[in-house]
Amino acid sequence: MNDSGLLLIILGSLAWFWWDSRGVAERATIAAESYCANSGVAFLNDTVFWRKIRFKRNRQGRIQLQRYYFFEFASDMQQRYRGKSL
Repeated sequence: MNDSGLLLIILGSLAWFWWDSRGVAERATIAAESYCANSGVAFLNDTVFWRKIRFKRNRQGRIQLQRYYFFEFASDMQQRYRGKSL
């Protein structure tokens, strides 16, 4: 394999990772929004923030990426609190 083929594989992998991460972040945002609505608190900034990523085995024993996100919420609009989403 030549250098341009390797570069294309690396760029393709980075593009896939970015695209996949956006979908996961959107699902985490929906989950955090739902959690805050059910708990009667305000979901601040209307988004989640990436915390960390690691490899972990799923229930079937296969290794997969696990992304951790955090979000902020407030019950009285005076004090901010952090929640987390997997």
